[in-house]
Amino acid sequence: MTDNTQLKEDIAFVRAATERSEAPSVPAIYLLWALLGGVGFALVDFVDDLSWIGTYWLFAGPTGFVLSVWFGIRASRSAGFRDRQTGVRQGLHWLAFMAAGVLGLALVQAGQLTWAGFGSLWVLLLGLTYFHAGLYLERRMMSIGVLMGGAYLVTVWVPSFGWTTAGAVLAIALVTGAFLGAPKRETAS
Repeated sequence: MTDNTQLKEDIAFVRAATERSEAPSVPAIYLLWALLGGVGFALVDFVDDLSWIGTYWLFAGPTGFVLSVWFGIRASRSAGFRDRQTGVRQGLHWLAFMAAGVLGLALVQAGQLTWAGFGSLWVLLLGLTYFHAGLYLERRMMSIGVLMGGAYLVTVWVPSFGWTTAGAVLAIALVTGAFLGAPKRETAS
């Protein structure tokens, strides 16, 4: 009987250690992209010279990516999480999104897509990328992806303040994900 009790305690210990070893949640990344996305999307409805939008994302995208990596590294180190493979996989996931969006420029240059369509394409890619992140990285990103799929449709069919609406949907989804979707840590008794 003692061996059985010891075995149960050992399994409980291993399970608790495994649960603690998951990559830490980083709400700062969600909040950063809520701000960058909300502002970037709203620009479409509020600036006359659309080149400002490209300039904004030319700087905001890479800066946001670098800050996200930095936030992730800091959070991982403070949590004692040392899995470089996970960080690289997450970085490549988001870099693939950025690369696919940039490759979409070829459609505009070839005259097969308008600039307005190109913007909507980015939102569609963003929704797909968040959805896949929910499947493979953090489950709560899946709902953000679904909402961005809806936001994509808004950018296509809502002519008046559609982009601002899509930006608000993104910002609300990310802020909600930052605070409500964070996994709860159990405290030791």
